[in-house]
Amino acid sequence: MISRMFSLGRLPFVLCPLLAALVLPAAAAPAPVLAASIKPLQLLAAAITDGVSEPQLVLAAAEDPHHAALRPSQRRALQAADLVLWTGPLLEVPLAEVIAALPVPVVTASELTDVVLLNAGGTPDPHLWLDSRNARAMAVALAATLQQLDPGSATRYGANLQALLASLDQIDARIDETLAPLRQRPWAVSHQAFAYFTRQHGLREPLTLANTANAEPGVRSAVQLNARIAAEGIACLVIEPTESGPELASLLAAPGLHIATADGLGQALAPGAAAYGELLLALGEALRTCLGATHD
Repeated sequence: MISRMFSLGRLPFVLCPLLAALVLPAAAAPAPVLAASIKPLQLLAAAITDGVSEPQLVLAAAEDPHHAALRPSQRRALQAADLVLWTGPLLEVPLAEVIAALPVPVVTASELTDVVLLNAGGTPDPHLWLDSRNARAMAVALAATLQQLDPGSATRYGANLQALLASLDQIDARIDETLAPLRQRPWAVSHQAFAYFTRQHGLREPLTLANTANAEPGVRSAVQLNARIAAEGIACLVIEPTESGPELASLLAAPGLHIATADGLGQALAPGAAAYGELLLALGEALRTCLGATHD
């Protein structure tokens, strides 16, 4: 009898964890870990994952994706991801072998049906994120994959996608309006990383100092370049943040040449819902300022 009373007395304590499990909601599953190969893709992905998670960046913003030496930590970042977004082997060559062996979904931007690639010297130009129409295709594919991996946040991913698409419509219109009066003005680039942006917004094709991969920056002699710059009336040269404006100005020695820096990677931007749009707007403003100097 005493034994039975003792058991009954302990019963509520035994049942407490069971009752708590029934009453309390289950802990939410962790959000999928999304790894983006390069900074602009991380910025784009952050617009889709806003409010859920922050995409991990594999290659540092200052690293050259063509020739980066993959570190063990970067390899581990890829292997720990539940989903990978990258441009493809045409740009992030060092990542190709690791990504090919991953057992998780991989969104390869250059292989998406709605992504339109430009040709650069017989090979696809890898800077495809600088056309917002390609970015839309990437965002749609990424959101759909995330919704499958993380059904609990599917509504949020969908809402983020719609907000991004609406924002890009406004940004495209704003950039078009800004650059429309400057479309026929001649200009030059240190290497052709901006062909997608140029095509989308109807700018005149620039004189290019080097090839797309920037492997041979001295493709033409300074004398030849100066002759072209003078003949075409070019007063705008767009370079990237890693390049030295004073050195190029000294090399070219072209009077009246305005040199502007344009960041097509968004190196200084923090991931967030508006970051990819800020990249495009900053690029548009850099071109407006440089091209506007042509006839100032």
